[in-house]
Amino acid sequence: MKNVLGHGHVGSALGALATALVFAPPALAGPASNTAIAAAGTSGATAQQENSSAASENRPADDVVEEIVVTAEKREESLQSVPVSITAMTGDTLIKTGITNVEDLQFFVPGVSVTNDSMAIVNIRGIGTSAFGVATDPSTTVHYDGVYISRPTTGYQDMFDVERVEVLRGPQGVLFGRNSAGGTLNIISKMPTADLSGTLGVTIGNYDRRTFSGTIAGPLTDTVGARLTLVKNNRDGIYKDAVTGRRYQNKDNLAARFTLAFDPSDDLQIVLRADGSRTRETGFPAVRDSYPPEFALAGATIPNRRDEIALDTIPRFDIDAGGVSSTISYDAGPVNFRSITAYRSSDVRQLLDVDATNLFLRNIVFTEKSNTFTQEFQLLSDNDSALRWILGAFYLNEKGKDEIQILEPGRAIVIPETNTTNAYAVFGQATYEFIERLRLTAGLRYSYEKKDFAFKVFFNGAEVDGAQPKDSWKAWTPKVGVDFDITEDVMAYATATRGFKSGGFQLGDGRSFLPEYIWSYEAGLKSMFFDRRLRANVSAFYYDYTNLQVVQYINGVATTTNAGKATIKGLELELMARPSQRLSLTSTLAYLDARYDVYFDQQTSLAGNRLPNAPRWNLTFGAEYRAPIGSTGDLVLRTDVAYREAVFFKPNNSPTYASENTTLLNGRIAWQPVNNKWELAIYGRNLTNERYASYKAVGTDPTGVSNPAYPLTVFGEPRQYGIQLRYFL
Repeated sequence: MKNVLGHGHVGSALGALATALVFAPPALAGPASNTAIAAAGTSGATAQQENSSAASENRPADDVVEEIVVTAEKREESLQSVPVSITAMTGDTLIKTGITNVEDLQFFVPGVSVTNDSMAIVNIRGIGTSAFGVATDPSTTVHYDGVYISRPTTGYQDMFDVERVEVLRGPQGVLFGRNSAGGTLNIISKMPTADLSGTLGVTIGNYDRRTFSGTIAGPLTDTVGARLTLVKNNRDGIYKDAVTGRRYQNKDNLAARFTLAFDPSDDLQIVLRADGSRTRETGFPAVRDSYPPEFALAGATIPNRRDEIALDTIPRFDIDAGGVSSTISYDAGPVNFRSITAYRSSDVRQLLDVDATNLFLRNIVFTEKSNTFTQEFQLLSDNDSALRWILGAFYLNEKGKDEIQILEPGRAIVIPETNTTNAYAVFGQATYEFIERLRLTAGLRYSYEKKDFAFKVFFNGAEVDGAQPKDSWKAWTPKVGVDFDITEDVMAYATATRGFKSGGFQLGDGRSFLPEYIWSYEAGLKSMFFDRRLRANVSAFYYDYTNLQVVQYINGVATTTNAGKATIKGLELELMARPSQRLSLTSTLAYLDARYDVYFDQQTSLAGNRLPNAPRWNLTFGAEYRAPIGSTGDLVLRTDVAYREAVFFKPNNSPTYASENTTLLNGRIAWQPVNNKWELAIYGRNLTNERYASYKAVGTDPTGVSNPAYPLTVFGEPRQYGIQLRYFL
C-alpha cells in the first residue's frame, strides 16, 4: 500500500477530524476520492482512481461517454468488454438521479421491477418472489462488497457511500450461483483514499425531511487506510391518521460503515469492513382505495383525503441489521487468491394492520432473526493471458427463526419457526481467445443445499400442529458463451445459462416446495460510436422456466406453490450519449413478454397469463446540461422521466390487483463553484405527484374475513422536494 497511500504524513489528521464529523445525506455521502485504495474485495490487485478533488468527479473531463469498471465476473473489467447483460451506475449518478434505495432502481434500470410488500422484492425480467420466512429465499439476490445478503426483509435499506451499483440481469448460475435465478444486484461501497478527504452536508425537504451524514477517509499509516461513514435520516409520515392525527410511512434510521484497508506488501491486500443500521419506522401501510357503505355501518371511520387513513394500531417496521467481513487478496504472479469471509445478523419486527381500518379486525405481527456465516474462496488467473479462468468454492450457514401472529377478535394464531440452512458450492469458469477477437466461455457450478426446519401452530395458546421436516436439493448449472469483437468498439455475444433456486418450506404447515430451474438464452451487442460519444447496448433473451415458485396469501399467510412452466422473452436497449462536453443524454427501453405455460390455481388453468410484477414496456429518458456561469462556477440541470406499463400483482391477472401505467418525473438543479469545495442543489421527485401502486393485497370484509372484493394497496412515494448542501474536505 506504500505506492497507494504515499508517505502517510496526514494520517494523524484523520483521527483529529473524525471527532468533528458533520453529516450529509445518504445519497450524498460518497465523496469523490483522490488516489484511491484498491477495492481488494473486488479486485486482486491495487487500482488507483485519480481525481483532483471530491467534487471534481462531477465535472466531465471531455466529451466522451464515461467508462465504467465493473466486477460482474469477479475481476475488474470495462463494462463494454463484459459479455453479460448489466447496468452499472456510479455513486455520482445515483446522487443526480435521486436513487437512495433498491426500490428507486426500477425506474432507471431496464427489466427491473420492485414490489414493496413491507420488504424490497426485486423482480428482474419477471423473476422474483414475495415469499417470506426463514425457510424461503429470494429469486434475485443482493451482494454487498462481495457478500451474499440472505434475508430479503433487510433489503429495503438506504444505499450510502456507494462507489457503484451493478445490476446483472439473467440467471447467474456459475459465479453468483446461490438462488440468482433472475439476476443479482452488486453494491460496491467506497474505499479509503490516499489523502485525507471527506464529505459534510445536509438535506432538508418537505414532510420535514432531515437527512444528515458524513464521510471521512484517509491514511492511518503508510500501509493502512480507513473510511468512516455515518448516516441519520428522518422524515414525517406521508399519511395522517384521520382519528388520532398520527403520521405513517415515515423515515427514522441510523446507519454506519467502517472500512480498514491494509497493504502489508505489494502482493497482499486485506480489507476489513463493519456496518450496522437501526430502523424505527411505521413502514409502508396498505390502504383502501375505497370504503363500501358496509364499513361505515360497522363503525369504521372513512377518511376524506387520499393522504389520510384510519388504523386501530400503530404499525411498526423495526430492523436492526449489520455485519462484519474480511476480504484477503494475494497476488501470486500468474494467479490471484481471494478469500471473502462474512458474518451478518438481522432482527426484524413488523406490526401490520391488514384490514386498514380503525376497527380491530385483523392485525399481523411478524418477527424474524437471522445469523449468517459465509465463506468464499476464489483462485483467478492473470487478466492478460489468452486463457482467463476462475475457480471457487462457497459455503453458507444460516440459522434463523421467525414468528407470525394473526390476531383477530377472540382468536389468535401464533406460528413460530426455526430453520438451519447449509449451502455448499464449487464453481469454475474459463474464457479462451481462440483467434484474435474471438473468445469462448464455459463455466459450471455444483450446488448442494440442505434445510432443517421446525414449526408449531398455536390456536388461542393451545398447540394444534407442528413438525420438523428436512430436505435437500442439488443442481448442476452450466454456462457456455461466445463473444466476438466486430470492431474495436463493437462486441457481439451469445450465451446459454442455467439457473437454480433451492426449495423450501411453507410458512404454517411445513410442506416443502420444489426448487425452480431456468434455462436462459441471450444474444447482445455492446457498442461505441461517433468517437465514443454514443454508447449503445442491446440484448435479446429467451427463458425456459420450470417449477417457478409462486406465492399467494391466504388469511395473511404466504403459501408457496410451484407453477409448472413459464416462458419469458424480451428485448432491452440502453443508450448514453455525449453530444457535447456540456450535455449528457441517457435512455433505456425494455420489452418483456412473461407468461405461464402450465399453472393451475385450484383446478383453474392460468396458462397464458402474465407473470406478476412483469411490465410489458419500461422506458426512461434522462438529460443533464452543465451551464457555466461566467468564471464563478457551473449550473448543472438534470431531468429524468420514467415510464412503466401496468403490472399484475396476482397470477390470475385480475384487474382489481393491477397497477396502472406510471410516469414519474424527477428534476435537480445544482450549483458548483469553481473551487470544487461545495455543492448546493434543489431537487424534486415525482414532480407530477403521480399516485401509483407498488403492491396490492387481498383485504378483509367488515367482519374480518379475507375477501378479494376488498383490495388493499401499498402506494409509492408522493411528490418530494428539498434542498441539498454538500461540502468537500
